[in-house]
Amino acid sequence: MKTKSHKKKVAEENLVQLGLDIKEPLKNKFYKIKGKIDFIILKFEVRKFLKDPFVWATVIISTVMILTQLFLIRDNYSNLPSYLPIFKTFTILTSKLVEKSYILLYPIVSTFVLLVGTIAVSNYYNREKSLVKILLFTILFNAIGQSIILIDLINSF
Repeated sequence: MKTKSHKKKVAEENLVQLGLDIKEPLKNKFYKIKGKIDFIILKFEVRKFLKDPFVWATVIISTVMILTQLFLIRDNYSNLPSYLPIFKTFTILTSKLVEKSYILLYPIVSTFVLLVGTIAVSNYYNREKSLVKILLFTILFNAIGQSIILIDLINSF
């Protein structure tokens, strides 16, 4: 049976055995400094992304379009027929018509594209400028297009 004093002696021996008095290698110090510098640069790049006016214009215009879609749906939901031709690309009439609750797909799709697109833009902002511009235009045109389609659908009834 081991006593407390025996456990303390073993712990002290382990400390003495591991205390080899080896100084930290220069490589480790270099990598610590490099990691801190990379973190500072990353913070600067994120701030640079947040200061881009085209990014903010896309986010604000898309958000306004999504809110417009939600207000249009809220104001006109009771006046809409029970079945709407939301899926216009189908050739069969029964496939085109769905319940009017499916009208919520417009703001849901717009929001999804805005969130995923914004995440992608933040990841590629400093590496691929042309890809970022294409993504921002895609986000913007998606929100505007979804809003126009929804306004046309609501005005047709």
